[in-house]
Order: sequence, then structure tokens, then C-alpha cells
Amino acid sequence: MECISYRFAVLERSNLIETSEIELPKFVQTLVENYNELPADGIRTEIPRLRRFLKAAKVPKEESLGLTSSKFLEFVVEYELFDSVPTLTLELRFFLTLYVSVASCERSFSKLKLIKNYLRSTMNQSRLSSLAILPIENSVTEGIDSDDAISKFAEQKVRKTRF
Repeated sequence: MECISYRFAVLERSNLIETSEIELPKFVQTLVENYNELPADGIRTEIPRLRRFLKAAKVPKEESLGLTSSKFLEFVVEYELFDSVPTLTLELRFFLTLYVSVASCERSFSKLKLIKNYLRSTMNQSRLSSLAILPIENSVTEGIDSDDAISKFAEQKVRKTRF
């Protein structure tokens, strides 16, 4: 996640609003090195233009520093600035649609420890898998009334067969 944030540092609200014209090329260069399809010149000219639009819209500096990347994109949409800052709009859309996983490694079979008991050695694989699904898909199982399911099961015919 930090690698992506570093690459797109030019889109951070503090950098979009407060970065000086001297420091701006450093952030732009980092982005262009990783995504060479983006034109560096377009980005350098569009950031000051976006700043001017924020001033023209009378957005206070404190409020503009509180804007997230999605709020910046909403600002561009609200004021129809697609033609004025096309590269920046493309970058914001690209950044906001990147698939980034911040979840730590998780043991996928940890629920099996909850299911283990003395019957496990005699249990077949399909039953063990079915029992494992219950705690894994707990959002579905929470909606099921267990008393109702037990009473429906009891009302059905006896499942024993005579030979």
C-alpha cells in the first residue's frame, strides 16, 4: 500500500495544494517513471490549474487540505473540469480504481480447529467440508433460525430404512 501511495504522492491533498513549483517535478517524475503512459508535462500544468479552480470556487485552503482523492474527483465532476484537467482526472480515476489489498496474511483453515473433535477421525471429507462452511459463511448462517430448522427436520419422515 505504501508503495502505491509513494507512486501517487502527487495526488495527495497536501501535495496538490501546497507543494511548491520546485518540488512538484519530483513527485511527477516518480509517477511517470512507474506509469510512462502519463504525460509529465500535462500533470505539471494541470496541478496549478486545479489550484486556481479551487480558489475560484472559493474552497478554503483548510477545507481543500481535508479533501480526499475521491473528493477531488467529485470536485472535478461537479464543476465539469474534465476538459481543463484531463490528465489529472485520468490519474485520479486510475488511482481510485487500483486494487490494493491491505489485509494481512490470514490462515484460511483456522476454522477447522474449531470443528475438530473426537468424531473427526470417523467423519468423511464431504461432511467435514460442510461443517467447515458453517463458521466460514457465518453471515448466511446467522440469518437461519436454528429452532425452525430443527423442527422442520423433526417433522419429516424418519430417515431409517428397513432391510
